Amino acid sequence: MTRDQTATFGRHALRVAGSGLLVAGVVALGLLGWQWRADVTVDRVAVTGAQHAPPDTLRRLARVGRGTAMKAVAPMLVADRVARHPWVKEATAETQWMQGALRIAVTERTPAALAVDAQGRPAYYLDRSGHAMPLPDRAGYDVPLVRGLEAEAPWTQPDTAQTPSSLRRVLRALPEAGVSDLVAEIEMQPDDAIELTTTPIGPHDALPVHLGSGSVSRKLRTLRAFARQVLASSPDEPIERIDLRFDGQVVTRTRPPDG
Repeated sequence: MTRDQTATFGRHALRVAGSGLLVAGVVALGLLGWQWRADVTVDRVAVTGAQHAPPDTLRRLARVGRGTAMKAVAPMLVADRVARHPWVKEATAETQWMQGALRIAVTERTPAALAVDAQGRPAYYLDRSGHAMPLPDRAGYDVPLVRGLEAEAPWTQPDTAQTPSSLRRVLRALPEAGVSDLVAEIEMQPDDAIELTTTPIGPHDALPVHLGSGSVSRKLRTLRAFARQVLASSPDEPIERIDLRFDGQVVTRTRPPDG
């Protein structure tokens, strides 16, 4: 073998040996990483975004305690469990291996109305989709009252809005029609029809409004225009009731003059 061949062979051998060492190093690191991941456990469960849903309650719903193997945590399953709390609208979960943490972020529902019992006592809140939320320990919301519902909160199916569809349509339409501050009460009738009660407007006290069926948003926009153009003024005869059952029309009943 010539000197050049010997040098070439030596360089090739060094490259092969180097490659072998590199592969062995990668394999060793992989084994160490696998062992490390197998040993990582959850040290803490952090909850963010919760205002009314107690974080400890959400941790119990997650069913992931300290010492749980991180590799056994399924973030999507954890998020689904947490979202079953009546105050939680959406939830996400993320495992952070380096910190040994499970992070749960929640978005809570926004109250749109307050259901009261037959004695007028607060029972539970409702969001715009008709989901019920228990009364929080603190904070109150200036929202319309809902009468005529069951006093017992419907927690049995947290993913399902159990309120009547007619009420859900009203709750969704109130902010869209710009009348959230105009409606003080919503009363459910036995046939699931809706009767509203306005806030005092101009010289008028609170007025009952028969809503009827049809497009709720259109009827509420009609009510808003009528309030601005008529109720805010001082009519000759005080209005006693508003009827919106007929599309495009506002029928009123006036109070006869005294005497």
